[in-house]
Amino acid sequence: MIKRRVFLESMRWSIEASQQLRAISAGWGWLKSRAKMFLIRFKSHPESTDYLIWRQQFFLKRLRLGLRLGTFWSLIGAITGIYYALVDIEELRANFLKFFGDASIADALRDAVIIYNLVVLALLVLCLIGWRTAWGKRHPALLFLVFTCSLNEFLGQVVTTFFHIPLTPDTLIFLAIAILIPVRWRLHLIAQALPIVYYAIVYPIIGLTTLGTTDTFKLYTANTIVEIAWVCSVSILAVYLYEQLKRSEFEAHRQLQVFLYSVSHDLQTPVVGTSIVLKSLLSQPVDGCNDEIRVKRSVIERLLQGSDRQLTLINSLIESHTTEVQGIVIYREPIQLKPLVDSVLIDLQHSLAKKRVQLTNHITSELPLVNADANQLWRVFSNLIGNALKHNPHGIELTLDATVLEPRQGGEGVKRWRGGRVRKIKPTHQCSNIPMLLCIVQDNGTGIAPEQCQRLFKLYTRGNRARYMPGLGLGLYLCQQIIVAHSGEIGVDSHLGKGSTFWFTLPLYPT
Repeated sequence: MIKRRVFLESMRWSIEASQQLRAISAGWGWLKSRAKMFLIRFKSHPESTDYLIWRQQFFLKRLRLGLRLGTFWSLIGAITGIYYALVDIEELRANFLKFFGDASIADALRDAVIIYNLVVLALLVLCLIGWRTAWGKRHPALLFLVFTCSLNEFLGQVVTTFFHIPLTPDTLIFLAIAILIPVRWRLHLIAQALPIVYYAIVYPIIGLTTLGTTDTFKLYTANTIVEIAWVCSVSILAVYLYEQLKRSEFEAHRQLQVFLYSVSHDLQTPVVGTSIVLKSLLSQPVDGCNDEIRVKRSVIERLLQGSDRQLTLINSLIESHTTEVQGIVIYREPIQLKPLVDSVLIDLQHSLAKKRVQLTNHITSELPLVNADANQLWRVFSNLIGNALKHNPHGIELTLDATVLEPRQGGEGVKRWRGGRVRKIKPTHQCSNIPMLLCIVQDNGTGIAPEQCQRLFKLYTRGNRARYMPGLGLGLYLCQQIIVAHSGEIGVDSHLGKGSTFWFTLPLYPT
């Protein structure tokens, strides 16, 4: 009977323990999910190079101004402080004896004021000299920290500690520096944390919380703590919001530059195609008495298609100007892929012939319709084929192909197509329950290094003239934006000396 009771008690205890463990595990999982959501919400996006360059230049200019102002006013303060510490020493002794019960504090304060002001002036002068050097321009953050710590009482705290005189952080300097240099909020946070940590941790550890033999001077009061917390939070938040505003402005400006470049780039192809057709017509021989030129209907249709494409791009430019660049906007419709690719090849006919390209086009009219924007899809093919012509030598083999990718093939990928060359293409599209059309643009040119393929479709901005990855244009970034807007994927398989295979997927038109 006793054994049975012990057994039942142990079973009850184990069940309760397992229930508690499950409850703790569920609570921990809930906290982890909430923490992840919170971190994702406040996760900073990568900063463009244009913005980083501007911020560095702005930071250097404001730091120079701050160093000059700080040196000037520190010199004024040093002269005033040393004068009163030397001339009015007897009055200081009497006051310290009256209020703090120790006249020797005046002598300690005099020595601390002289040493502190001389050290501050020396550091500020060194920072001014260092700012003019190449090392200083490479490491402005160190100059900023030395500059701020010289003025926000951190250096004063360290110096006066040896004289047993405590100091509170100077919150006015926090606000002044945040207004003067409103970038690099993390540096502001470090500069403010140093005197606060010294004030809140070092002083209690060494027992330096009062001045003299009485408690008249209390270092930790509610008003002092609230003031430090309020000023620090306001100044850091102001710098952070200013940085976010400037970064948003730069990102909007960069997107506008991307769009203007893309429109100007895409307008070149139909314009060049139209110009070639007109030149060929003018080169035809004519009778002396008759200045007429006979034009085939197909030629006129080709010219009209090019003109319509130009008007579409111009209208998109106007639309972007009125809507302040809202990204890639697509208008889906059922599209037959072959006529669209044929129009791209016709516009690029001159470049294909000039580069002596051996073109193999396996895209037929038997392919199912895709649900896409014809103008945007034309830009993708034009950019991919144009890149193959631009970045490869003469006489390359260029293969165009397309095949239906069934939902079950999403994880397996496609390893072979009618071109005969083996490649591993493995789209990871999240919508695996819908069929996609896999489009391929393949060449046997110089190829691309594998480490470069990983960042091939990203936008790299390094200035107005040399903003992109060497040898690759902005077109690949635009292609990615267009394909993603279609809920598709885009990728590349390439190795140096073995050519490149660009692929992308498009959703089929539902039937």
